[in-house]
Amino acid sequence: MIEAGRKKFYYDRTAGEVPVRRGRGWRQECVQRGQMGTSTEKGLRNAVVRAKLTQPTLPIGYVGRTVPLEKLELLARQKLTLVSAPMGYGKTGLLVEFARKKAKEGRLVSWLTMDEEDVDLARFRDHVVAALGRFGAEAAETIGPLAPVGEQLEHGAGLDRDVLVAIGNALFEALPPGIPCYLVIDEYGCAGRRSLDAQMLRFCSLTPPDFHVVLASSAFSWALQTDAYRLGFGCLAAEDLALTFDEARQLADAVCNEPPSDEALAKAHRCVEGWPQGLVLAARSLSGARSADGVRLDGSLLNVRRYFQAQVTRLVTGDLFSFMLEISVLETFSRPLCEAVFGSGSTQALLDELIRRNLFVVPCDEEGTWFRFNALFADWLRTELLQLRIEEIRQRCARASEWFHDYGMQDEAAKYLLLASDFDYVANLTEATCSLSRSDKRIHYLLWLCRIPSAEFASSPLLCMLSAWSCITNARVADAQSWIARFERSMQEPAHAGSLDPSIVEFSSKCLKMKCVAMEGDGQEALAQCDELLNSGYEIKPSLMSMIYQSLGEAYERIGDMAQAQEIYLQAQASASVDATMHQLLFNSFNFAEVQHCFGELDEARESCEKLLQTCPSDFALYGAICALLARVLLERNEKERASVLVERSLKRTSHYRHIDMYLEAKMAQAGLLAARGSLSEAYEVIVEGILHGEQKDVPRAVLLRAYFQQAEIAARRRNLRDLLLIERKFAARVHEGDVYCQLLLSLVRALSAWEKGDGPTVLETLESVEVHARKGRYVCLLVKALAVETVVLREIGEGSRACAQLKELLTLASRYGFMRSLLDAGEPLRDLLRDYSTTRKAGASVRSYVKSLLVEFERELPEAPSGIDGPGAFANDGPDPLTPRELEILKLLNMGLSRKEISETLCISVNTAKKHLANIYSKLGVGTREEALREYAANRSVGNGASGSVAAARE
Repeated sequence: MIEAGRKKFYYDRTAGEVPVRRGRGWRQECVQRGQMGTSTEKGLRNAVVRAKLTQPTLPIGYVGRTVPLEKLELLARQKLTLVSAPMGYGKTGLLVEFARKKAKEGRLVSWLTMDEEDVDLARFRDHVVAALGRFGAEAAETIGPLAPVGEQLEHGAGLDRDVLVAIGNALFEALPPGIPCYLVIDEYGCAGRRSLDAQMLRFCSLTPPDFHVVLASSAFSWALQTDAYRLGFGCLAAEDLALTFDEARQLADAVCNEPPSDEALAKAHRCVEGWPQGLVLAARSLSGARSADGVRLDGSLLNVRRYFQAQVTRLVTGDLFSFMLEISVLETFSRPLCEAVFGSGSTQALLDELIRRNLFVVPCDEEGTWFRFNALFADWLRTELLQLRIEEIRQRCARASEWFHDYGMQDEAAKYLLLASDFDYVANLTEATCSLSRSDKRIHYLLWLCRIPSAEFASSPLLCMLSAWSCITNARVADAQSWIARFERSMQEPAHAGSLDPSIVEFSSKCLKMKCVAMEGDGQEALAQCDELLNSGYEIKPSLMSMIYQSLGEAYERIGDMAQAQEIYLQAQASASVDATMHQLLFNSFNFAEVQHCFGELDEARESCEKLLQTCPSDFALYGAICALLARVLLERNEKERASVLVERSLKRTSHYRHIDMYLEAKMAQAGLLAARGSLSEAYEVIVEGILHGEQKDVPRAVLLRAYFQQAEIAARRRNLRDLLLIERKFAARVHEGDVYCQLLLSLVRALSAWEKGDGPTVLETLESVEVHARKGRYVCLLVKALAVETVVLREIGEGSRACAQLKELLTLASRYGFMRSLLDAGEPLRDLLRDYSTTRKAGASVRSYVKSLLVEFERELPEAPSGIDGPGAFANDGPDPLTPRELEILKLLNMGLSRKEISETLCISVNTAKKHLANIYSKLGVGTREEALREYAANRSVGNGASGSVAAARE
């Protein structure tokens, strides 16, 4: 039925009928109006039944449906016909037309309207029996004694399950032969129970050939549709009831005060996809429209929102409604896609229920694999969706983008990656580079992008540019280059030729390509391209200037000029602050913090990261990268507990598809944490997993090289020469000659490989070169690592004096900046050197305190160290005069480098008591000095643990 407003039923009052009203106040209203012959419950219920058995009248302005009516007449020759379409498709009006036409042809027609209260099986059968009794006086007289409807309703008793069959047999005997009869039941689905379906199917299967049943509902159960096939049923669906343009013109003329033009009506007709009620809702927007530009029809219109809120929310609540909102962000959806986007659990059941209820779900293929929502309905859902947290929407879109990319659907992947990005930042860069902008900036970007089909992305310069910038901000260099090429091709098409000045197009392409080069890590080329853009003479907006400066800073990092990179990042920050580009401000601050970490400024880097975490939105992938950087800083300070929390956060907010560079940063932090805990094998697996994803997803080269270096460090601690050589070859194949910093990392990897080969001279020569360049470039972080390795190597080859000299420089540098992890990773050889160093008094107080803290951490971490003072195998203490637990405790503190005064303060005893304990220890061990006691302690502990403890023995 096509209506100009809300559906209403009109009845002929002269015939004693009453209008159908639903609600608690209806009964009293009917009694007060005198429309009921009796106030008894029996009379009231009989009145309700009479109303249900009365055909509704067609509303004013109803447009006849010739084509659907002819289809229905053809299908209704079967025993059972189903009319299934969402609300507002005119099912009731079509059935009334059909019933009237059949009555005029001399056919027998009986009408029944169901409602929500008819879910009770007894009520349903009573109403059907009453409808069957309307086929004529003889029929009513025949079935009357079998089914006293009022009495059944009064006592609330149900009929026998075969009563419909019995009544049908009696009825069919009473009906005049050769005259077709039609039982029309409207709104059948509101009473959707399997028991009702079974009764109706049993009844239809036993009817004579001239008896036909027509059921109309928004949706039927799958069981009913499947079982009805054996009856040869026909089905009229939403596509059969959709308005043609001519019918839309008739309806618009009827409901609009001033009919719209054909162009405006055609746009509205496409928007509602032939949905009759949608065209009625568009009446106010259509009225008087002379062109398509004046037509506004979307889910934000007040009358559209009110209609859906009243109708849909009445039928759908809870998890299903939430699922509808979230799935509306997808242009099309399938079961595998929903599984990837929403996860396992109830997703498939909710999708099945959504399709079964026929809530404006349109199949996209014959196989029933892909579906979509009606355009207007989807737009309303997206309008409601915007009230939810935007970060949740971004997460759904990111998963959808990853799924489409994995299955080779690049246009769809680009669309949802753009939805998952910081769209304001991407749009700002797009407009700054080529003056392209959205057609209607008043519309939220989520609605605007969702309304654009994915197929249009490749042909629109604006969408190609947006996609290119989106891929760049998500570190997808290869995809960005593909979209840059599409942008250039789209500008050459006849439809877009001349829309932009060729010089502007050239400048825009250069900006995009320059950013790709900077991300790939080609420092010299990026410097040249940045200088060309800055000297091009174009008026560059602050947001674009900030991006160029950021790329310039990255280029200086690659060529090793970290000081210049810091200065450039400050200039980029100043440009970004002009137009308050948050994304650019955050990226520049993050890059600045990374340079601080490279310079060894751990306190400053920590402070910068903590400030960033307070300002960066948690749904930005950059938040995960900040957590990873802060975790690396804390791990260098050996603060493993807090670092563990940050690593977990970083892994949750990054993925190997979206922001692959930040995902690799998170995996590096995770591997560093595992290595600090002593789980070297697990740490190696984690970093290898991250590197494999980075290589497959074309991660920016600079990040990949740093991951190679960390992999080499872990391999060296595992004493795995084969892996070190493999890493060295991969590193050398990717590094550029002009990458000064990465070249130093490669040299350090080569030194580690040479040490595993036993080539001491080559190791020392390589490390000395690394240290010279690291001091020149102020790469404190790299210098500390090189000094730690060199110190251990010198000790192992017997260069004790040179080892002490290097150790002194190492401790001075590490204590000033707070490095611990790089020294702890050097292992037992460095620990033994520190023990010897702790007995001297040449170093300053701050360095001595730092050495003692290092020794404490060594005792906690090294596998040979005892788990407790008197733990099993901790110390060979089974001689004739064993040490007491207190003496063992003092001996351990002495081994950590503590003086007698410090031991007394630690144990809360007097200095004299500590002296007495030390004298007893020396006597029992048979030694006379502190150094001899410590050597005896080390030898006895090795015996107690059954291990040599020397690096040389470990190699053998």
